[in-house]
Amino acid sequence: MNYLQLCNAVLREINEVEITNVASTRGIQTSVSDFINKAQRDIINSEIEWPFTVVSQSFTTTAGTAEYARESDAKTINYDSFTVQESASTAEKKLRYLSFNEYLDRRNEADTNPDTGSRALPEFIYKTPDQKLGLSPVPDVSTYTVRYYYYKTVSDMSSNTDTPTIPERFHDVIVNRARYYAHMLRSDVQFSQLALRDYTEGLSRMRVELINRKDYMRAV
Repeated sequence: MNYLQLCNAVLREINEVEITNVASTRGIQTSVSDFINKAQRDIINSEIEWPFTVVSQSFTTTAGTAEYARESDAKTINYDSFTVQESASTAEKKLRYLSFNEYLDRRNEADTNPDTGSRALPEFIYKTPDQKLGLSPVPDVSTYTVRYYYYKTVSDMSSNTDTPTIPERFHDVIVNRARYYAHMLRSDVQFSQLALRDYTEGLSRMRVELINRKDYMRAV
């Protein structure tokens, strides 16, 4: 379902007039359009690593530069996924993660040495206190490719045809969460609790299917 369809699904559930444009709403309709986005945020924030929020990212090193800005929409980064490729004709090598304290103890002295002879193909990845990505040794050329995965945050929907980041088979979870907020707005405790139950069960189903599912077939 798109944004408009989600809004109307909630409006039908609470016996309100449906809308034809999310930009032209009033009263409870406006609240429901807000609740849809709030519901999606609730679902996204309920887990750190939903698989539908994963992004494959890469960047090219700059000679003499150790630290690189992380993506602005990154919620969390998988530091076990970092690899570096020296050139298109070579295989990727895994970068080992160091905590910042480990980096200071083991690598900082060599990396901050003015003698550029210590620069080389990176072997380690670390996170700086200001959330930047650090490479060690400091790259000696501007041709290495670093690849990794991160989990992104999501933007609110604003137009009729915008679609949620959440897979379509779980859109009912968005609707049920928004229903909960709509009933709470009306001080309808009984129906809000029913909606909360449906939402909680749906969220549990998402966790089982998307996070706890095994990656192998069990022998019979």
